[in-house]
Formats: sequence, C-alpha cells, structure tokens
Amino acid sequence: MKQLRSILFAFVFVVLVALMVVALNGNGEYMRLSAQDIAADCEMSLKGSDGTEKWLSKTKLLDNEYTTYASFDKGDVITIKSSTPIASLYIIWNTIPGEWTMTADGISYTVGTNGFLHEYVDVDLLCGKQVYEITVTVPKKMCVCDISVFSEGDLPQWVQVWQPQCEKADIMLLSTHSDDEQLFFAGLLPYYAGEVGAAVQVVYLTNHWDTQNRPHEQINGLWTVGVKNYPVVGYFPDDVDTLNKSGETVQETLKRVLKGDYDQTGVWGEAALIQFQVEMIRRFKPQVIVAHDVNGEYQHGAHIANTYTLQQALKPAADVTQYEASAALYGAWDVPKVYIHLWEENKITMNWDIPLESFGGKTAFEVSKEGYLCHRSQQWTWFTKWLTGTPSGSADTIKKASEINKYSPCEFGLYKSIVGVDTKADFVDNIILYKDQVAAETNTPEPTMPAEKTPDCTESTSSNDNVGSDDKKQTDNGIEDIFIYCAI
Repeated sequence: MKQLRSILFAFVFVVLVALMVVALNGNGEYMRLSAQDIAADCEMSLKGSDGTEKWLSKTKLLDNEYTTYASFDKGDVITIKSSTPIASLYIIWNTIPGEWTMTADGISYTVGTNGFLHEYVDVDLLCGKQVYEITVTVPKKMCVCDISVFSEGDLPQWVQVWQPQCEKADIMLLSTHSDDEQLFFAGLLPYYAGEVGAAVQVVYLTNHWDTQNRPHEQINGLWTVGVKNYPVVGYFPDDVDTLNKSGETVQETLKRVLKGDYDQTGVWGEAALIQFQVEMIRRFKPQVIVAHDVNGEYQHGAHIANTYTLQQALKPAADVTQYEASAALYGAWDVPKVYIHLWEENKITMNWDIPLESFGGKTAFEVSKEGYLCHRSQQWTWFTKWLTGTPSGSADTIKKASEINKYSPCEFGLYKSIVGVDTKADFVDNIILYKDQVAAETNTPEPTMPAEKTPDCTESTSSNDNVGSDDKKQTDNGIEDIFIYCAI
C-alpha cells in the first residue's frame, strides 16, 4: 500500500511540474491566452427595423480607423455569427449611443448605460455561457466607426475597458479642452492615475461634439496615459469667441467670455459655469483639484473662465443652502486642497522626469507625449513645438518636462488647503487616498467581548467528527482514497 501511495504522489508531482512549466513564461509569470480579434472571420449582416435585408459596409467597420464609419438607422439590427465562441465585443461609436440592446440565444441585454463612446462588452460575463451569435440593435440614427469581436483570453492593450466615472476622486483635473490634459498638465495623469493608482477624475469644461475626430482623440489619449475612469465632458461648446483678442487684458477677455447668459449669447455665462463647477465638486468630492493658470496660460479666455469660476465655486460648494439641486443629490463638499498651474504662492515644482514602473521605465512626461500624439488633428499647432521642440514633432528635442520654461507643466501653487502646508512636491501630500481609507477601515478589527469559556480543541463540536479531520478516508474495500489539494 505504501508503495502504491508513493507511486501516485510521484505521478502527481511530475504532472504538476509539467503544468507549471507550460503555464510559466520566461519571467516566472503565469501566461494566459491572448484574445484574438476574430471580427474579420465572422459573418456579419444587417436588417432594418422592419426585418428587410440591408447592405452592410463591413470594410469600414473592420479598418480600425475612427475617421471612417458606417451609417445606420434607428432599429437596425447587426447580426454577428462566429465559428469561434464570442467572448467579448468592442464598438467604437461615432457619437454616444445611449442605451442599446445586445441579444444572444434569444435573450436581450440592455447595455450602454454608462455613456461610453468606445464601449467594451464582456459577452461571456453578460451571458454566462459561450455564444456563437449575437445581434446589436442600433438605438438611433447614427454612425459606427469600428466593431471588434474577441475570442477568450487577455485583451490587447488598445482595447479600452472603461470604468464608470469616480464615485469619489482623489484628484479632479479641470481640463478646459481636449488635449490640455496632455500639455499644460503633462505628467500628472501617467503618474497619479497610472503609477500611484489614485482615483483621478478628468472633467473637461468644453466639448468637441461638432468635430468628428476630436472626441475619439480625447478618449484615446486618456487611455494611453493610464486613465481608467471615464471623463466628464461639459456641455459648453469649444467656442472660438473664447479666444483672447489682440490688445485685450486678461480681465477684459474674462469679462467678454462671461457676459450674459450662455443660452442667449453663445458665449458662456458666469452663473452657468459656477453652477457646473459646484456640481462637479459635490459629485466627485475631490480631495485635490488641479486647475489652469489664472491668466489662461497663453491668455485663452476659456482657460481663464474655467479657473475663475472654480475659485467662485469653492465656498458655495461647501454650503448646503446654496445650489440646492446639486446639494440634494450629492450634499456639500469642502475641497481639502486646490492647486493652480503657475500660481505664485506656495509654489511646488513637480518632477515628471522620473521613470515609472507601470509604463516600463518611461517617464510621466514621455507618456504624456504619447497621449498628445493621439490628438492627431492638433499636431500642426504650436503646441507640438512647445512640447517636442520641433513643429512637426518628428525630431523630439525636448527630452524632459523640466526643459520647458514657458507655461511649464511642472510649476504649480497651492491655492487652498485645509490640511496644512505642503512638505514636499506632491499633490496628495497630507492626503490619504480613498482606497487606503477603505483598506484601513476594512482591516480595523471589531471590538469583541471576552469569551466566557474557551472550548477544548480536542473536544468534538460537531456530530460529524470526520469532517475536515484527515486527508484520507478508508473505503469499504480497504483501499485508501487519496485527496490531493493543489493549485497552480
């Protein structure tokens, strides 16, 4: 019997070692299968809401290019059939679709509830089983840029699996336009969102819904620099009238941008902007806010208005009797810390030139440059030379963030603090990240009353004395069943 047991143990040991060799890569890390985009091998067809067959531009949907797209009518049904199990679906919508329906094996699922422009659907998780055919019902007349269909396994890095907007933000970045976050705040997002793992919420004041490509560039850039929580995109359009005019002072530019009511003039009204700022503060309860230069960096009126109205919003946001609608939804919030770009008081100089482990040794500044490259439509602007040293960016002569002197992305000042002065150049100095607060609360043991009697561990406390007591049991025929517990 002992010889039989020894043989069985030896056999199991050899099998486990062999499995481990197969499962480990050269770095001693467990390997998983890579998901494959099988969309090109799928059969795709299109029907209208009345069931009639329609022509489908599959080429445009599979070219991995967001500037090309196929048009659909409300209620159109895209059918996708595959010989390989469909594990997930990734759709690049041209505009945010709202809620839409995916159907598999006769069961319909409502998706799109988060309002993502680039949307990942975990079909395996949603359906709870393998499926080979799914349908997508288009919710309104709109366009779709790309559709990818994936087999089981680890997704490619370019697939954007967005998380909802933060419930609570450690840092709220107030970026006025799509690309400001990669320029004047270069380094911030890769470091705090990617490396530190802080809850970072990006809030854009303006939107670019009137331009086909810029919303996609915005999302691609954020994903590239490590942001995982979907941004807020404000309802204020990128109005050309917010640019400063020749000869204007900063105050004159601000006054012109804030004149009147937004709905009547087309140039933003102060009341609407402050209301927006108050709502964002209360909703995300940021521990730190980072904002533009009060002079608008290059005196851009929208930048100036963004920070000016933030300053005006800080006190009412902490007063539950003001802006009662958002107070009823979110309560009041007194922001612990506020930093303003290029602010002259309580200055700190951020170091964005340190290699980051989460980005393979690239610096935060280098990663932000990659994020800016996602803004393809903006590469012709003077921003490219400001960031790289050359107009086209082809010869990158600026290697460090510290080499940028004008509008330096490293220079900030502490505008407000209720947690004390900074002891180091760190936006979250004197701050405990929300995730660490939760961990501390989870790990705090609950007080317990002393037990009246400590049971003798040799006494049986169950009618089944054999449960969990031994790794082997005697069978009726006298041969031992051997239970081996192992995990890879």
